[in-house]
Amino acid sequence: MHWLWWLQIGADLILLGAIAVLLVKLTRGGGVSSGAMASSADLERFLEEAGSLTQEFDRLLGEKRELVRTTLITLDSRIEKLKDMTREMDARIESCQAPSIVSKEPYNPNPMDEFREKVARLAREGKNSSQIAQATGRPRGEVELVLGLNSGK
Repeated sequence: MHWLWWLQIGADLILLGAIAVLLVKLTRGGGVSSGAMASSADLERFLEEAGSLTQEFDRLLGEKRELVRTTLITLDSRIEKLKDMTREMDARIESCQAPSIVSKEPYNPNPMDEFREKVARLAREGKNSSQIAQATGRPRGEVELVLGLNSGK
């Protein structure tokens, strides 16, 4: 049981004990005197006040219980969100730490770069554009364009 329940039970037992003590005093005193009448009126007021306090305590206890329940639901949802975020971050970290896949295919430079290098090499060997075009199997205009671009560098 929750500690507030125990507090409520204790308060109720104290009230019952007080009522029992007052009843014992009334019965031992014999007849009803003016002091006893005042005591019974005080007792009735005391009982009414105790009843209203008990009802107020129960109402407040219910409000607190609802507040605790709402808070727990909110905290549970936040915990689940944090767990989801943690799992997502763990997956991201794991994927970042995984070794990258190296391609099994060798690096193939751009075929145009190979052509330009071949044209430049043949030009350094002293061949003219017609001879280079024949050696590379490309049109003479393309060879002259590459030679013109290389001379600008």
